Amino acid sequence: MKSYAPFKQLIYERYGLDLEGLAEPRLVRAVDALLDATGTRDPGVLVKRLRRDAALLDDFISQLTINETYFYREPEALAWLAEHYLPERLARGAGPLRILSAGCSSGEEPYSLGMALLERFGARAPTLFRIIGGDVDHRVLAKARRGIYAGMAFRALPGALKTRYFTPRGHQFAIDNTLRDWVRFQALNVLEPSGDSEDGGPFDLILFRNVSIYFDEQKRIAIQKRLLERLAPEGILVCGVSETLGNDLGVLELTQREGVFHFRRPTHQAAASRPLPAPASTAMPKPECIAAPVRAATPLPAVMPAAAESFAQRVQEAQAHLNDNRFDDAEALLATLLDEQPWSVDARLLAGLVARWQQRPEQAQKHFKRALYVAPECWPAHFYQAELVRAGELEGIPGQPMRGYAAVLRLLEASPHATGGLTIIASPIPPGDARFLAKRHLVTGAQTREADDGL
Repeated sequence: MKSYAPFKQLIYERYGLDLEGLAEPRLVRAVDALLDATGTRDPGVLVKRLRRDAALLDDFISQLTINETYFYREPEALAWLAEHYLPERLARGAGPLRILSAGCSSGEEPYSLGMALLERFGARAPTLFRIIGGDVDHRVLAKARRGIYAGMAFRALPGALKTRYFTPRGHQFAIDNTLRDWVRFQALNVLEPSGDSEDGGPFDLILFRNVSIYFDEQKRIAIQKRLLERLAPEGILVCGVSETLGNDLGVLELTQREGVFHFRRPTHQAAASRPLPAPASTAMPKPECIAAPVRAATPLPAVMPAAAESFAQRVQEAQAHLNDNRFDDAEALLATLLDEQPWSVDARLLAGLVARWQQRPEQAQKHFKRALYVAPECWPAHFYQAELVRAGELEGIPGQPMRGYAAVLRLLEASPHATGGLTIIASPIPPGDARFLAKRHLVTGAQTREADDGL
């Protein structure tokens, strides 16, 4: 039996990613593929080769990272940056301003900020700002440079902006050349000293949003110290909404304006010398504390084989509409399908996702709840329902999203490849990714509660 511990240790040392228990299926696949590709059958020899061969290590890390992102994520923060913070910095005589999107994945975040700045400043924007996207994954950087996107990448982008900044290419869309030529992408390991990167700053704005959930507290502190090296004297660091309290670790000073929380250099520099703590606890609520949904008492309607085949084909067609960002078409088709089979878990899940991307969270929650009423084991519905509350799209009761994430872990740890009651489509989020993210959100939620209790 292979030992994966040396691979986990290497990735943790170089990139700070904790693969213990959570992303193991992805690690196993990556290691097996590498053993086959290199012809090396000894894992110990392969680890040594990875330490020496930067290109091989780049390909290996590309198979381990989760690249879940989309355009105009958390638009309130983008609006505040484009309408308030950055114009004020320019008014003080600074410019051109330098912006870094750290952990930019396939480029949706830096391109989104570029769109917001073009909307605010027009054709002058590229002369006023320098935007750089950095990521450790070379494959997603290549995709970002190409600027070709499809499907769910557009789920939160206003239609007017999609029309203005993208050109159809079959079922995909090419980003406007102004943006593609303006935003620059480079390799970036946030654990490396600033002097080791192609462009170490200083930056007037660093975006580190929806990235820190992949690191434990010890690595987050180390990363913040590296980001502090890259931060201009009056610059700020912006994290994702749900990550803010989890990044208030004494390295940077937390502040807020117009309701947007962000970090700046500490008033007392001594705060940045805080010693590294022990790794954060990964304790989570016990599965038995989760109230199990009640299974529907009404029997599912019988369907003849030919009708079942037609129904399945139309569900898959609805999913294709959703992936192509054709929300109205998907919604209309799903309404017909749910009239025929109101207890279809596949159709309910897709209907919930359509409602979510159309910014109707209450309706999305109703669909997810109905899916869970029919199939309590539907872990994708647990996951997406928890996301509605955690992301601030829907008001919830304290602890509600944590129970949902705990249910995801309970179900997937019992059966890592469970379909979640889906019989026609595969879950839009792979089970390994759902486990990873649910565990991280549980840890972050526990830290947030501890911080609130200490106030």
